[in-house]
Amino acid sequence: MYYLKTLLIPLFLFYSVILFAQFPIQGDYQSIFLNETPDLPNYQEFIADNSVPSPMQITRISDYYEPWDWYPIIEYAKIQTWNADQTAYKIRSVWVYDAETHQIINNLPSGDLYPAYWSNINSDLIFSFRENGDIKTYSLSTETITTVHSIVGYDVIKLGPGEGNIDKNDKYVALVGKRNTDLDVIIYDLELNQVIHTEIFAGAWGNGQDWSPEYIDWISVSQSGDYVGIMWNHTTTSSANTFNGHFGVEIFNTIDMNYLRRIADYGNHGDFGYAVDGDEVFVQFWGPNTTDYVNMYYLNRMERITIATHPDFDAAGHISCRNINRPGWTYLTQTDAAQSGQIVALKLDDSGIVEHFGHHFSSSTTYDKVPMAVPSPNGDKVMFKSDFGDAANTDLVYVFQSKVYGVILGVNNFQVNNLNIYPNPTENNLFIEMKSLINTIFIYNSLGQKIITISDVNNLTYNLNTENLYAGTYFIRLETRNSQIYTKLFLKK
Repeated sequence: MYYLKTLLIPLFLFYSVILFAQFPIQGDYQSIFLNETPDLPNYQEFIADNSVPSPMQITRISDYYEPWDWYPIIEYAKIQTWNADQTAYKIRSVWVYDAETHQIINNLPSGDLYPAYWSNINSDLIFSFRENGDIKTYSLSTETITTVHSIVGYDVIKLGPGEGNIDKNDKYVALVGKRNTDLDVIIYDLELNQVIHTEIFAGAWGNGQDWSPEYIDWISVSQSGDYVGIMWNHTTTSSANTFNGHFGVEIFNTIDMNYLRRIADYGNHGDFGYAVDGDEVFVQFWGPNTTDYVNMYYLNRMERITIATHPDFDAAGHISCRNINRPGWTYLTQTDAAQSGQIVALKLDDSGIVEHFGHHFSSSTTYDKVPMAVPSPNGDKVMFKSDFGDAANTDLVYVFQSKVYGVILGVNNFQVNNLNIYPNPTENNLFIEMKSLINTIFIYNSLGQKIITISDVNNLTYNLNTENLYAGTYFIRLETRNSQIYTKLFLKK
């Protein structure tokens, strides 16, 4: 099987084990097809995808909730799930989880906060842009909601709709307001808490429903906040059938909505990011040529660069540049297994360099099952949806996190998060010390397969016999009596 290669680590290189973030190996894109899908991992367990250049640890981080009879899932590829310092993430506007233990740490007041967007600079802060025009903030630490402004005079107000974002400095946001058939672009200053400009596009909402205009797909500020981009709906507008001269992807100055240029004649799924050269770009699928499958368009000038020409990128998928602290990259999800079904990071230049973040294993047979991977702010991991090939179960879909196995470094004993394990590397015995009562101990091999379960320990210490383990890398997971979870890596000599 593609994931049955053990990750072996030369023991003479190390004295103990510390995990830290890293990125996959960079190189040319590889079309990697799989003959089978692994079994769905249990909640908070993982499998290893060793088919890609860097082995990826894919952890299931959501579960089925019977009281609500639903599977909590992430919202969209362009809506950031992690907070600014990546210590927490949210599932829709419902729960906030600890990013290390994957335990729920906050129940959001979704009735007052939907839709919720993380601040890009304050890890404790969430913004909410309500359809009635209320702009709210929410503090995780104090669990306090504050209405900072109310915009009045509209049938409905949207961010996006659905695909808009705040700039990376929490300065500007572009909202859209519906007044009968008219559409207003509302530029809001989040620092001053006031509207600084309103641009009217008469008739642009048209006959669309409250959740979606007829002639505009979405509107958003760029990451710098200097530009506003409008993607006109390509099903209702085109170069041959414009809306008052508008079509494609158009760029405006943020502060006064002065029109600058049309960077693409046809708008497809994409996001705003930064190219390697430091200039802002819009990255999207397809372009004017049938073999230019992923392109980036500069916002400050008329220039297009093709960054992916492989046929695997021909099918529809999702693009995300929510890796705002790692400029120069975009993250792409290949929706269909027929196009190898991978999640990759593409370098935003003409080098063709990519990083493989593994396969999503989803059948993608319904909209909720489409993976829609979103990267963390520093781009070292991605979160996505998947049913692990269970197309027959139309409701089943879970959330997963994919990241590279940690690099190994060393100093003798390993003591983090109240957990001490030694000696590490070990030969015959691994001594475990905790500051909380240990309930259950699980041991996993490097593939994420559970090989040992020790229940009802009910002690602060435990002496684990490792004599019968093969030499290699293992993970120990401890569940305490107060339901805390700790996972660490150790080596067997």
